[in-house]
Amino acid sequence: MPRLYGADAVRSQQQRLTAVFLLIDGLQLSSEAKAHYARYLCIRLAGFAEQSLKDLVIAHAEKQSAPTIRRYVEGRIGRLWGINRDKLKDTLDAFDPGWWTDLEAKLPQEIESLHSVGKLRDNISHGGDSGIGMPQVQQYRDDIFRLVAHLCGLLDP
Repeated sequence: MPRLYGADAVRSQQQRLTAVFLLIDGLQLSSEAKAHYARYLCIRLAGFAEQSLKDLVIAHAEKQSAPTIRRYVEGRIGRLWGINRDKLKDTLDAFDPGWWTDLEAKLPQEIESLHSVGKLRDNISHGGDSGIGMPQVQQYRDDIFRLVAHLCGLLDP
């Protein structure tokens, strides 16, 4: 199967992540097991947001620039990790400062959810007690899916 890029890659990742949410949602689990899965899904959600941004930036560079510029952008964006509000702002500002202003005005809750998921991912991965539950992770999922859909429209329409 050929490698997917841009919005196609994002859709594929989103479908896989949605399938995991549905699988876990359909299980009869103890509250402790649900808490563990909530932490796991939070980490997956942070990874989805980060990889989606990378895929979309690369697709944008491929469509808008010469191969040498695309390779440069791909190398730079590959170093992005631990996505949060500030890193998203810096990335968008590097292309067009108006993009962040527009995004912040239209999707403030979604941006805050991304930032929260990023902080939780760091806390969970370093052994912290997140206190996150499935309802909150599901809300973050919905918000991040809306945010990423908007980024698809900006970077790979």
